[in-house]
Amino acid sequence: MSYDLNLRTVVPYLGSLPEAALVTVGLSVFTIVLSLLLGIGGALLRRSRAVTFRFVGAAYVEFMRNTPLLVLLYLVYFGLPQLGLRLNGFQAALIALTINSGAYMTEILRGGLMAIPRGQYEAAFSQGMTGFQTFRYIVFPQVFRIIYPPLGNQFIQVVLGSSLASVVAVNDVASWMQTAGSATFRYIETFLVAGIVYVGLCQAINLARIVTGRLLFGPAHVARGR
Repeated sequence: MSYDLNLRTVVPYLGSLPEAALVTVGLSVFTIVLSLLLGIGGALLRRSRAVTFRFVGAAYVEFMRNTPLLVLLYLVYFGLPQLGLRLNGFQAALIALTINSGAYMTEILRGGLMAIPRGQYEAAFSQGMTGFQTFRYIVFPQVFRIIYPPLGNQFIQVVLGSSLASVVAVNDVASWMQTAGSATFRYIETFLVAGIVYVGLCQAINLARIVTGRLLFGPAHVARGR
């Protein structure tokens, strides 16, 4: 039995797709920014000289990396209201995605910090630089160059992970896919269109990474990071 692929059946529902794509983009951008900030804090905890701080940082990373994002999303969406904190689907998805991605950001940043020789810190301090100045002018530029390729990969993972937000009533691309598929019973066509949208969003991130990397570091560095 052959299947008659007919993309015209999805056309009446394409009008609501741009709005769904904007929701996906908005959720992903907010998640990337917040998880990057959380990752900085987590990396500093994991690199702290205090055992307690290192333990907290490590516990956070291990718990988040070993908990399925869907389970985490349900915990936030259904659990926090029982504690008196009521959230809509978008807010719950943002929190779950952020704390999940923050764990991976933590490890990416920690790896970058570990790649900087201790002697560079000592040399900066010997020149009278403060801790902030050392990080701002000496450490951060090198760390950013090191973590640039994996950071781009993590941004793509955030976009793909955002598709789970549809299970808590976020009207994103995945939600559009389910709605259009249920209305037309042409699931293959709707899945195909949604897949194309996600591929386009991820490739846009990859293109931006390549272009920005060439401007900041030159072609050779970007080629090695691909």
